[in-house]
Amino acid sequence: MTDPTDDGWPDKYSDPRDRPHPSVLRVTVESFGEMREDTLDTVSALSEGEEQPAVVSFPTVSELRKILTDRRLELLQTLMGTEGAAESITALAEDLNRDYRTVHDDVSLLADYGLLFVIEEGKAKRPYLPYERIHLDVELVGARNGEEQAPT
Repeated sequence: MTDPTDDGWPDKYSDPRDRPHPSVLRVTVESFGEMREDTLDTVSALSEGEEQPAVVSFPTVSELRKILTDRRLELLQTLMGTEGAAESITALAEDLNRDYRTVHDDVSLLADYGLLFVIEEGKAKRPYLPYERIHLDVELVGARNGEEQAPT
């Protein structure tokens, strides 16, 4: 799992629960250039006081589908139903009626991609999802004459 102390946040935000989070996580498929443009737009909107969603982008639809499987989406929905935090990965596995190891692996992968956080409390690791909603934003378009089709 990603080391929570090496994420660039100041010490007072070492616990993800203390960080400011928007209510929406937006998951997109976009090129690096599109991500850069969206980031600049977000910075501009934030400077004007507008709330913006958190964004996690994937370079292709295939990559998004590889990470956001039906079971991992179910895991995220379950966390949203528990006010964003499970007591432990064991408790989450029980809620999902799944094996601990596969849930642990899914939580680790989702945390590595920035889709959720893991809070370590003693020996327990608590999956934490601070968002009220997750918006999947995937646009599919056909190739036009002479244009290369977007990767899938």
